[in-house]
Amino acid sequence: MLQAAKGSFMYIARIKQLSETWIVAIASTEHEIVDYLTGLSEEMRRLASVHQIQIDVFPFIVIEHTNKATDSDEYFEYCSVDALQARVHAARQQRVKTETHVYFKYYYVANPYFQIHSEKNLMQYLRHTTVTNRVLDEPYEMSIFHEQIMNCAANYDVDGLDELFEKTKNGSLSTLELQDLAINGYDSLFWDMNYDHACGKLTSVGVSLLLPMVDKLEALTRERKWQHRSFALHIQLEEACKNNLVSSAAILEDTVAAFREYLVSCPAEKIEIHRLLSLSYRWMVDADASHAFQYWKKAVDEIYEAIVFSPIDGPWSSLLELIYMNFEQSEITAAQSDLERDAEKRMYTLENQLGTKIAYPLALAYEHLRQQLEWRKSGDRFPASIALHWTEHALNYNPENITRIDFYECAQFFHEIGTRLARVDFLSKAITIYERIISNDVDCANEIVSIVELLKQIAEIHLTRNETVMADVAMMRAIDLCKKHINTITVNRSAHLRYAQFMEYCYGLKGNIEKPTLPDLQLLAEKIELESEGYLSYPYILLGRIALFNHNEVEAITQFTKSLILHELCAEDVFDKLTTEFAESKFERLKDFLRETSSFMKEVRDGYYYDPKLVWKKMNMMSSEELLSYWGLRKEEIRSRTKIE
Repeated sequence: MLQAAKGSFMYIARIKQLSETWIVAIASTEHEIVDYLTGLSEEMRRLASVHQIQIDVFPFIVIEHTNKATDSDEYFEYCSVDALQARVHAARQQRVKTETHVYFKYYYVANPYFQIHSEKNLMQYLRHTTVTNRVLDEPYEMSIFHEQIMNCAANYDVDGLDELFEKTKNGSLSTLELQDLAINGYDSLFWDMNYDHACGKLTSVGVSLLLPMVDKLEALTRERKWQHRSFALHIQLEEACKNNLVSSAAILEDTVAAFREYLVSCPAEKIEIHRLLSLSYRWMVDADASHAFQYWKKAVDEIYEAIVFSPIDGPWSSLLELIYMNFEQSEITAAQSDLERDAEKRMYTLENQLGTKIAYPLALAYEHLRQQLEWRKSGDRFPASIALHWTEHALNYNPENITRIDFYECAQFFHEIGTRLARVDFLSKAITIYERIISNDVDCANEIVSIVELLKQIAEIHLTRNETVMADVAMMRAIDLCKKHINTITVNRSAHLRYAQFMEYCYGLKGNIEKPTLPDLQLLAEKIELESEGYLSYPYILLGRIALFNHNEVEAITQFTKSLILHELCAEDVFDKLTTEFAESKFERLKDFLRETSSFMKEVRDGYYYDPKLVWKKMNMMSSEELLSYWGLRKEEIRSRTKIE
């Protein structure tokens, strides 16, 4: 429905800075825009400009020409939805071969818009479409109906989708529009909500909406969606079991039936289907104590179905949980011992058949079990010797035909085991996995730095054994690796930060290695600060330590104060460590500063909320005296403001 503006044309307010331009307000009258601008800071008002646009009704489209200079008057364009469709059609006729090429971005504007008062560009958080070849390949018309679908899905507006669904009943919509509502509406939002549930963020109301969404999806596509239905029922079953609802058994029956149908329609998902069915029965063990043993046995049967089908990819972690988790029922406890023996027998048989190919997934499953048992405060039940057996056998495992994510998981596994057990062989295995990633991918800065950190750990193990020469060899290998890949490291902000931390470690290490100078460290810290734009506390802590190496206590306090101004109590752990680090030092003024900071943080911790008033760019223009004065005033402001409940 078109909504007429109050005046003849609408108005927008833009902020234009050196490196970016963005829209902060869209309204029907100039008066509304002016009222909004009065709430901005004086500096932002100076950067703002008001423009009348040749648009007189909502909804309309804002096009952002990302290939033009941000200070150009043509950077933003305003048009109707029909004009957008024509623009997309033209792009299809003049298609660029590069798949990542961005033709333009567009925003669908259905109502007046006023950005919350901020000195940052927040347009990236608005729902928008980046037009690439993928978008051009989609068959959907750029219409109000399409944009309403996209908005509803982005805003989790199920009621809005249902209103659009009602429009399908009069037969006026095309087959393509029905498909649009099904795929971009219900299907897209369903999987977003499924992901939210996996993250523990889906509410009970959200759970109750899933099955009706599946019903409408099936009505629009005129086919059963067994994957969606089984997942929705699975989520509903978990909710029922958690709340001890009497409907759990009935929901379980529907869930099992849906998964059986899903297996018929998609046999490639056999392993995951059996795992989820096993989990369903596992929930019922707690929900229905009178039938717990029967449900436990069914959970085991489902897992074995998957493992027999594919031993290497089977859900061994789920099987180990059924063996080693605590259960209240004595029948289950007694059966766990038999299951443990049977499982171990199967594992050794498979090792004879498959060798190291099975050793790694088993070792990984035992590591997952250890983490689960520790989380449940049942670490004493962990079979450490069996787990170590499979981990040592996995040292000969050489992954093939797996994704980069799987490579990374494998490297992380050996890294974590090697760290916990202080074993050089496991840490070295992690290095070989990371080296394989580096040999096959140019975007590997973090893997390079991970190897550097592993070599550092190996050096530390050698030092505990007084093997100083071997420690120096490991450290020089790490330093040489950094030199070789320095250009790759410095263009990746995360890797650059970790490299800086490693260089700081090298500076303080006693050993026959090549060390950075204090000016080298200072330059590194300043680069990290610029890259992070004040987001990280580490550059200021490093600059503070460098100042102390130069016996400049005032400069150290100034650098630490910068972190306090930007991060406040978010840096409490950092300052706790600093207090401990310098407790025995001779820097009395610094110790007083850290003690006072610790006392202040404890005083205001309850009811504190993070809402800093000074941004990084402004802070960098202040003198040492101004910074210390500002922090003193800010502390009083935090002390006196209303605390959150």
